Amino acid sequence: MTKIIDNSKETLQSILLKELQEASEIAIATAYFNITGFGDIEQGLADKPLRLLLGRPPTEQIEWEEEVLHELEEYEDDPHYFKLLQRAIQFFEQPSRQVRIVDGKFFHGKAFLGVHPSFKEVRRGFAIVGSSNFTHGGLTTNRELNMFTTERQTVQELAEWFQQQWSDTASREYKNEFLALLKTYITSWSAYEVAAKALWETYKKDIAEKRPTILKDLYPHQQLTFVDALDKIETYGGVVIADSTGLGKTLTALALAHYYKGQGVRTLLIAPKSILDTTWKTEMEKTDITIINTINSEKLSADPESINHYLDNQKKIGLIIVDEAHYFRHPATNRYNALYRLVKMTNAKLVLMTATPVNTSLMDLYHIMALYLNEDAIYDEYRTTLRDYFIQNQKKWLNNEPVDMDDILRKFVVRHSRQLAKALDREGRIRFPERLLHTIHYDLPIDVEKLYNILDSLNLSFYELSVDKLSTEFKLPNGRPASTYIEQAKNLKNLVKEIHKIGLLKRLESSIHAFKESINRMKTYIEYANRYATENNIFIPPRLKGELFALLDDEEEPEELPKIEDLFSKHIHLLRRCKLSEEEARQFIEKNQEDLKKINEILAMLPKQDPKLEALLTELKTLAKKLTNNNGIIIFTQYVDTASYLFNHLKTIHQQTLLVTGRGGENSSGKRLDEAEAVELFQKNGGIMVSTDVLSAGQNLQNAQHVINYDFPWNPVTLIQRAGRIDRIGSPYDHVYLHNMMPSQGSPDDPHSLEYFLKLLSRLYLRLAMISSTVGLDASTLGEEAIPRDFTEQKRIAAEDRSILAEIEKRIEQFTRDPLDDLARIINEKGLDWVEKLPNGIGALKKDNLNAVFALFTDGQQLHWRMKNLDTGETSTKPSEIVPILLRGDPHSKGERINYDTLVDKLKQLKEELKTELDKKHAIETTIEGMPIHSNKTIREIYDALEKTGEEGIKLAAIFKKHANNPNIVKQLKKALNQGNLLEEAKKLLKNEPQTKTINPTQKRKIKRICWCLITK
Repeated sequence: MTKIIDNSKETLQSILLKELQEASEIAIATAYFNITGFGDIEQGLADKPLRLLLGRPPTEQIEWEEEVLHELEEYEDDPHYFKLLQRAIQFFEQPSRQVRIVDGKFFHGKAFLGVHPSFKEVRRGFAIVGSSNFTHGGLTTNRELNMFTTERQTVQELAEWFQQQWSDTASREYKNEFLALLKTYITSWSAYEVAAKALWETYKKDIAEKRPTILKDLYPHQQLTFVDALDKIETYGGVVIADSTGLGKTLTALALAHYYKGQGVRTLLIAPKSILDTTWKTEMEKTDITIINTINSEKLSADPESINHYLDNQKKIGLIIVDEAHYFRHPATNRYNALYRLVKMTNAKLVLMTATPVNTSLMDLYHIMALYLNEDAIYDEYRTTLRDYFIQNQKKWLNNEPVDMDDILRKFVVRHSRQLAKALDREGRIRFPERLLHTIHYDLPIDVEKLYNILDSLNLSFYELSVDKLSTEFKLPNGRPASTYIEQAKNLKNLVKEIHKIGLLKRLESSIHAFKESINRMKTYIEYANRYATENNIFIPPRLKGELFALLDDEEEPEELPKIEDLFSKHIHLLRRCKLSEEEARQFIEKNQEDLKKINEILAMLPKQDPKLEALLTELKTLAKKLTNNNGIIIFTQYVDTASYLFNHLKTIHQQTLLVTGRGGENSSGKRLDEAEAVELFQKNGGIMVSTDVLSAGQNLQNAQHVINYDFPWNPVTLIQRAGRIDRIGSPYDHVYLHNMMPSQGSPDDPHSLEYFLKLLSRLYLRLAMISSTVGLDASTLGEEAIPRDFTEQKRIAAEDRSILAEIEKRIEQFTRDPLDDLARIINEKGLDWVEKLPNGIGALKKDNLNAVFALFTDGQQLHWRMKNLDTGETSTKPSEIVPILLRGDPHSKGERINYDTLVDKLKQLKEELKTELDKKHAIETTIEGMPIHSNKTIREIYDALEKTGEEGIKLAAIFKKHANNPNIVKQLKKALNQGNLLEEAKKLLKNEPQTKTINPTQKRKIKRICWCLITK
């Protein structure tokens, strides 16, 4: 009998169930197979031998394995399906069931054969050939075309054909692999594998994606940074690139400039002068990519109006790249306001590059991000402004509470680690040297306690007058004028004095010479100040900084105090406020005279010998002998005075000695060099280079093997930045050495010991903290070095504990850390191929101290991490919280049989909760018109003034109202209002601000599970 079966009147399933009853042996050839197809004819297959031959079609890429996976996703919430899967595995595990696969060539044959008594002797049977695969659709619902026959001769010929395909020359044994795939979903994998799968699915697109315009020479991690940064730039108008030191952020930024140049976009590069003239110049020459428009960040500080050059429409900038962006973390500075205005007025995209976006405060990162992000950037998710979000987390940080900003940072910040760079480097091109710590001890040559007691008794009355008379001009280290805190004037005066005294002690530790120079400068200033107070009843402020007064010395000081007769030339309006009454002048002069006596006493205490310099010279004699080729030694110090002092001693000993400070460079022959020339000479010839921190960031100095930190590491972050100059990709050394000059360790009661010195400083810092709290300032206000809780890190550095460097880096990166680092570690351990081959649908059973269920879901466009604590009902959606739980304890346990009866309900509930959340989110169809405004007097003044300027002003007032929570916009417009150019400035600042923000409803998508883990106690 012969007939056609197309699943319309009669299904292939019904024919097979009937005919299989009479068969003794069965053979099936199919391109596709799924579990529900097995279930359709399970009853007919029972207790019979089966040979299953698998292949794949010639024009399609989907193989039978993917068919099983698709079906698993379809039935992932049905426990009956998993029971059927277990029965299928039990069926195929029997010795009488065999599986082979056609390899190496396409095979699209589909056949179902049943014979009696055997294929060797076919007396009767049936055969079906046609389009149907061994799937549920092929057997029941698909419109197919199959020929069914029971003619013995035809069945015999088809059996012989099958036997030929079954032979070793045409196919291979596949049963073990077949069963292994099926068992993937009924036998537990490890939590480690689940974590790897979830992380890989989250990041694989970025890792795999390449852009045709990307530089060919980019390392894989740089390609990843490029792609991720480009996506964020296009989405948010800017990005913070915070890759670790030494990973080549410059090259990545050039790739971005190259990409946008292809889009017809002009780029402006802003960077410290020393880096523009060296690193950037070199990389541009190597890549043949030139950014014509450049400006150094120092110029922005000195001349903020220089940005006007780039506001011309013909020169309009579309992309701004800022290197060492942490220099723009203080919003009260000229450079910050200049950059902010430039971004707002040009609507340019912004790339901010820094390895240390958080230095002493979380607000550092906020201020950097606020250069391009609106205050409502996170309102949809958190119903708060960007500033308030950071303030809330800053409070937690200061109170030593856990801070979790992972979602926000992943959204706006690109940060990749060295570990990831090595993990992605399949060619083995990337290597970093091992860092070794070495401490060079010396004896403090002076009784610090006695010296401090004299310093503590100084009146420093010029600081008191500075606060009283010039509080609006004098700025604290946070950039804010002293007038901000004038209600606490007495405490503010004491605060400023304490900072000054601590600064002097730091100079003392740096070098006796630097301390002596500072004391002599103070003496000279007081003598000048007394003269003018005596002759003219005029108070001369202690320092001028650019156009504004400043309370504190910069690290790099002017060569001499400004001439008194020229002092008020640019500040004539302040002259009246600096007038002194007869009594004020008398008290000022009297207190200054007392201070001069004590200063002379201090100068008399200073020793002529310098044991710290002698310890350095002894060390250099040993190191210099080992230098070959262009190997070199970099000596870093915070102070110009110390750098010049060291250079003057070293240049007579070592011929190839260079000096680099913010004032330029010099060689051992006395020839003046600019910074770029000095760096180029050092890279070419090696030798010894003495430098301030002008070279501590952004420089490629991997020709050197040694960094010597001459000053005590008050801020360990600086050590990491300095080490990054030599610890970089491309270093020719297996080891690099970080030498640290430290006072000798000894008894805490010994005035010459490190312990005594730190005990004294701890006492001072505690007093400083108490005063600052009364004024209303936190530690970050006090400059580069926040108030340390203790000096544990420094003591470990002195003890040459190498692990401290990694811990400092981890602390630096804690607010920009990405779970991608966990994936990097896994790739390093297992290899990228291993991670790529982890299948969808895997699950783990893990023992821990909580009951929880985790799943990674996809809705076709986005991934959703969810872990629900079954004890508390709390749900986490943050990979940074979930991954450590999956990987802690014993994450490698696997191989248990999975009981889906109770598991499916837990996973299904997790999915339903996600669907509910997404439905609520998708239901938002309203237009969010800006933020709820917290109106104040300044905002009302600006709004009213704009409305009074006419029709155009009314429109701008409406836009301003929607963005009045942005403190930078308010600040700029308030300044313009005071200067009488409000309308002009408003047009520049507000014309590019979006007026509305619309969230469109999103169509519901089918949610599928990628992997899961059940955690039980």
